[in-house]
Amino acid sequence: MLFTVDGREIWDRGLRTSQMFCGQVLLLEKLVETPSGIDDTGQDEVQVDPVALRAFLRAVFAYLDRSGSWPLRAMVRGVVQAGLFLDYRTNGDWLTVPDRFQDFAEGLDRIT
Repeated sequence: MLFTVDGREIWDRGLRTSQMFCGQVLLLEKLVETPSGIDDTGQDEVQVDPVALRAFLRAVFAYLDRSGSWPLRAMVRGVVQAGLFLDYRTNGDWLTVPDRFQDFAEGLDRIT
């Protein structure tokens, strides 16, 4: 599936990887009550809204910080890392990760 911003390809992942990511993002949207900017069109394309994605990631970090749940943190780490990578590809710079979550920034270079 192609992940795009205004028709520009930013990521190309297999079907199952893309479906897993999009499904997890939908659950996180409900949890943090913030839209992600990730729109699975159902036609082999996922459209990304850069502004919404960045706001969503900030909302996820704020929620995790308030919750203090280590199991939840462990469960969402991967999807947040993929989100950080997409954010970088859409905005051209890395989102500053809060100090408590520096482990989320590790290994982002392997997501390509």
